[in-house]
Amino acid sequence: MLYGTSIIESREQFQQVYGAVNIKSFIRQLVGLDRKAAKQAFNKYLQNQNFGTNQIRFVEMIIDYLTQNGVMDPGRLYEAPFTNLHQNGLDGVFSNDSDIEEIIAIVTEFNKNADVKFGAA
Repeated sequence: MLYGTSIIESREQFQQVYGAVNIKSFIRQLVGLDRKAAKQAFNKYLQNQNFGTNQIRFVEMIIDYLTQNGVMDPGRLYEAPFTNLHQNGLDGVFSNDSDIEEIIAIVTEFNKNADVKFGAA
């Protein structure tokens, strides 16, 4: 359906402009992620713990990023804007290794659903 539109013309034309991309990930990155889905995934995690203001804000920043971009390299959790809350990003805001692993697992699951693989954080 996508390749048959008059603007794109063919799969070859699409690949010439955008390269060989996974359509599932391309669409996710183009339209982002449903905010409700992102919040729901993290709400399950947040309800099991008592977190501080910076920790909750950090998770909200992840939700904002996923909503806008659809996928996220877990390595981004150690870069701006995530380092604005703590210079060490995820590791600075969350000191418990199981919290860090759970957050990375949630982000990785969204990437997996879009058939996108990134290196380890």
